[in-house]
Amino acid sequence: MRSKWFKGIGPLLILPLVLTGCLFGPEKESAPIDPPPKEMENKQKDPKPSDDESATGKKDELELYFLTDSGYVVPYSLNVPKVEGIAKEAIEYMVKGGPAESQLPEGFSGILPQNTQVKGLDIRKGTATVDFSKEFLDYDAKMEEKILSAVTWMLTGFDSVKAVDIRVDGRPLEAMPKRKTPAQDLTRLNGINLELAQGVNVGESMPVTLYFMGQTPDNTVYYVPITRMIHRQKNVAEAAMKELVKGPQHGSELVGALAETTQVNGVKIKGDTAVADFGKELLQYSDERKASRNALNTIVLSLTENTSAKKVQITVDGKSDVSTDGGGHFDKPVTRPKRVNPTGL
Repeated sequence: MRSKWFKGIGPLLILPLVLTGCLFGPEKESAPIDPPPKEMENKQKDPKPSDDESATGKKDELELYFLTDSGYVVPYSLNVPKVEGIAKEAIEYMVKGGPAESQLPEGFSGILPQNTQVKGLDIRKGTATVDFSKEFLDYDAKMEEKILSAVTWMLTGFDSVKAVDIRVDGRPLEAMPKRKTPAQDLTRLNGINLELAQGVNVGESMPVTLYFMGQTPDNTVYYVPITRMIHRQKNVAEAAMKELVKGPQHGSELVGALAETTQVNGVKIKGDTAVADFGKELLQYSDERKASRNALNTIVLSLTENTSAKKVQITVDGKSDVSTDGGGHFDKPVTRPKRVNPTGL
């Protein structure tokens, strides 16, 4: 059920559609993080910028996670100075009252407790171990899972990181102090903005992460990842698409981009491509065979989040000769963007 319609949604679409088989357009790639060979240090050992880079103030656009005024944890990309230990620097940008605050869209704020410091960051064999100062534990209980998911999803955005361990003042933190949420071996499987589908038993459930739309106070639209616990099913990709069609839960401040009448004909994974076939309801204008750009964006984001697919082929009743309301075509597979909500919403 849709909770509300956004004002001025048409001209405020944030992600451009281009004609080269990528819905979201070209993105700048972040420099990879190389695991340091030594024990936890005050600075992560990233490749040191050259003198030319330092002199020109070169920056990397990194996907960070912030809190919206609606209480959602949302990805937003910022240009972070390219320094030694850029991942450590990136986490510090997520601190409430930190260096990112003046660059955020209206309604966004830092998510880590104020005055939190990152004392160290070590990456080994796919696990990032982050050592925070004691201020990290100065949080409201309702923020516990949100803080952990923000750190986890930001760090696992780097190819070299698959899991995250938390330390405070050099000591491993087995669980957060207020709600006892585990703080070791955190992965994206733990979810983000968690919710339970109606009538589902947690012990018999599985997670699917869906992308819906939120809106800032100045009417700018952005994408929000929601991990919904649903009944276990064999075809995770198809289950995710059916949940995407259902839209946000009743009472949510989010909206879905697909009509609730949209038929999901089937979803298959072929190599690195997810092939998703929908009914004609996906098209806004049946005669012109046009689909909403936001609908396609949320399909691509959701399918690539829940499967190993890097590309998505979208068809309507088996045919791929369909265009979007933005003038683009999706007759070829489209790729997931490097950034969900790019700099400058």
